[in-house]
Amino acid sequence: MKRDCYGYIEDFIMIKISRISSPLKDKVKNLDTCSQLDGDGVFEGKYNTSGSILIRNKFIGELSADQIIVDEKGQIEGSVKATELIISGNVNGKINSDSIIVMENGILSGDVIYKQIAVFEGGIINVAGMKQANLTSDTVVEIMQKVAE
Repeated sequence: MKRDCYGYIEDFIMIKISRISSPLKDKVKNLDTCSQLDGDGVFEGKYNTSGSILIRNKFIGELSADQIIVDEKGQIEGSVKATELIISGNVNGKINSDSIIVMENGILSGDVIYKQIAVFEGGIINVAGMKQANLTSDTVVEIMQKVAE
């Protein structure tokens, strides 16, 4: 623990930062078939897909997909559940994702549950709470037979 200039105690949490060299367009799994929310409008509601979704406008509500890509002009406010979340815009809310990538212009805020996270230089993480999901591993447990006395 460390005290800041006002005497408040600050807790520092170390986050493993990974370097990524691929541009955003190479991260989209199926650009031709992915769902896209585009334009200057605002979409409010609930959207679920088993594929990829590209957000280029403002989305308010619940969003669930295998891969969610938030473009530089994209914004999400609400609940997000994804296997992979790539942020070049602004994402705020309750986030649950196995893999999160915050690009140079990306902003991530809210409550976040993740397994892996990577942040490009310039990306911003401003969260109320951040928790790494439990990583499962193959564990062998030996059970000994009870010997009658």
